[in-house]
Amino acid sequence: MEMEKNSGEIEKTPYHSYKLKTLPRGCKYCVKGQKLVLFITGICNRKCFYCPISDEKKGKDVIYANEWNTEHAGGDITDKELDIIVQEAKLCNAKGAGITGGDPLLVNSRTVAAINRLKSVYGRKFHIHLYTSLENVTEQRLQDLYNAGLDEIRFHPDLEDDSVWDRIKLAKLFRWDIGVEIPAIPKYEEKTKKLIDYFADKINFLNLNELELSDSSGNTLEAHGYSAKDEESYAVSGSEETGLALMRYCEEKGYRFKIHFCTVKLKDAVQIAERIKKRSKNAASPLDLVTDEGLLIRGVIYLKETAPSFSYRKMLKELDPAKRKELTEKLNALQADLAKKHSLKKDAIAVDYDKLRLLMSYKKVKKLAERLKTAGLVPAIVEEYPTKDALEVDIDFL
Repeated sequence: MEMEKNSGEIEKTPYHSYKLKTLPRGCKYCVKGQKLVLFITGICNRKCFYCPISDEKKGKDVIYANEWNTEHAGGDITDKELDIIVQEAKLCNAKGAGITGGDPLLVNSRTVAAINRLKSVYGRKFHIHLYTSLENVTEQRLQDLYNAGLDEIRFHPDLEDDSVWDRIKLAKLFRWDIGVEIPAIPKYEEKTKKLIDYFADKINFLNLNELELSDSSGNTLEAHGYSAKDEESYAVSGSEETGLALMRYCEEKGYRFKIHFCTVKLKDAVQIAERIKKRSKNAASPLDLVTDEGLLIRGVIYLKETAPSFSYRKMLKELDPAKRKELTEKLNALQADLAKKHSLKKDAIAVDYDKLRLLMSYKKVKKLAERLKTAGLVPAIVEEYPTKDALEVDIDFL
């Protein structure tokens, strides 16, 4: 286990974070947006009051590759789901993956299958790290992960209960990078120091995360007296100061592991932003205009019954199969009709089967807007993310 004594001052990175020594290897990919985020399950037996996981995922056995919901129906992971994971990694030019949850060890055979598939497709250099608690650690589970090719494991010990902390010794049986990753919680500084002291000679690195408010029901930070540090951020007031104080504590103690304090700004303004830019290069079609931020500007034609409204996404999600088939057939016919009527090449107009709409260049939709409205259609210019869920940033109805 390679560890050097920390020396020098805490440094601010170009990614709005802080470090002592070098970044953990997994973080080096993350800060450049080069990691696929594989949410392998929402099932977890911990109830952390600061849990940021959305209600859509928390406590549910779902699988997401970045924003791509694989529509997991329970049980073992399917070949179709594994193909989606591989495809999303390709679309983002990923050089690695971070497997998270919930707790990936609670669905360990699924987790192992995903690691095996990614390593078989992208090779041994495709760097994979995983987040887990210590409650579900067994030697056999770790052995299976190691055999599959897991490169780095990050533990999230319970600050309130040290009864299973000693299971870290099982991780030390294998030749991978071992870390502890925890939030920097104001008012929990002494408890955190106790945790750090225990794990100091057992880990390669310590990651401290800036605490973050979220709208999920499991995140009860506000009820515990915490608030945002300013009106434009979800970061908790005092968390950054706590993180830096803990880094100084480690420095003073002469601990040899690497330390990284990851800010909310890094995740939002750097990690996700860079991944979005990479995905846009592969996900954009010739019909799309790509902005400097990686967003897509698209000309869109909606049917009146599927035009966006307040409950647009709910409507799409709850459509019964028969109705979806009917609308799909209608869009296919409309595509052919518009191409013929306006003398368009077939590839100048595409059907978006996920969001039940037609796509064109924004210039063409602007040019045809009045005629499209006369035909009972709803033309618009849409700016949206290049992700599978294609989240809209702006819709300008023409």
